[in-house]
Amino acid sequence: MTLVENMSEPERRSWATLIVDVTVFVVFLKNMLRKGGVENLSPGDMIGLYIWIIVATIIMHIIIAGVFASRVKSSGYESDERDVEIERKGARNGFWVVGIAINIIIFMFLMENAYPAEYGPIPGLSFLTPSHMFFALMGTMFLGDIVYRATMVLAYRQDAL
Repeated sequence: MTLVENMSEPERRSWATLIVDVTVFVVFLKNMLRKGGVENLSPGDMIGLYIWIIVATIIMHIIIAGVFASRVKSSGYESDERDVEIERKGARNGFWVVGIAINIIIFMFLMENAYPAEYGPIPGLSFLTPSHMFFALMGTMFLGDIVYRATMVLAYRQDAL
């Protein structure tokens, strides 16, 4: 395993962002999943959770960007075409995950509405309630970003070998 001091700045930033995204996602899951399924939250609770999740994510990403911008300035590191290609690969993979998940959500939502008796929802998850739809969409957003960052980390790891 490569030591932190042997990593490039973009690789360190990818790790930091991945850790933040996973941490916020775990907090989101702890707030949404209780008693073996998705908790039916009140609209006010969902708005509060949504604002908290978004604000926490933005603040942590700003801190990471600020720290790494100052480090890059002082070290003189410049991104090269490899860094750009790794970021593109991560963005592409994250996009595919979000696109596929959104299409699955749309299909399940339509089937559940069109054939409620014949089409049973996934146990503990129904797209007919706001809490479940909120969970599915926010979860999709987080999974896309986690795949984006994890792809970048893996690409840097493969280059380091």
